[in-house]
Amino acid sequence: MDVLFFSTIADQIKKEINHKCGLNISQTRILLYFDETHNQALAMGKLAEALNISLSTLSRQLQQKKTQNYIKVTRSEKDSSKIVSLNDEGMEKAQELKSVLAEIEKNLFVYLDQDASTLFIKQLNEIAHTSASLEKIE
Repeated sequence: MDVLFFSTIADQIKKEINHKCGLNISQTRILLYFDETHNQALAMGKLAEALNISLSTLSRQLQQKKTQNYIKVTRSEKDSSKIVSLNDEGMEKAQELKSVLAEIEKNLFVYLDQDASTLFIKQLNEIAHTSASLEKIE
């Protein structure tokens, strides 16, 4: 098996998300994170940690004009940190994104029955988890 197919598939998925939602990968990750956490507001440092990126990288991503359309940034009442969550437009965009991702997943697994698809997704998650674990070791 040519493991570089994973990169080809990932690139195609990114293109499809950009084409249908107008989002880049960092915007996609931010929207999905807040959707999964029910839009629980989070300090920028904690968000960077959750997304496994540096605070400076997150700061640059949040300063992108398009990203600013989807987020709400407020100052913490306790300290000088900034608190991030999605605004109403961001919540709507997250729902649109999830719909597009479901369509992409359906198209990717069109040739597999439900059981085979479930098993394949489980195995891909295990591969991703193992890959992430290997990165931490290096």
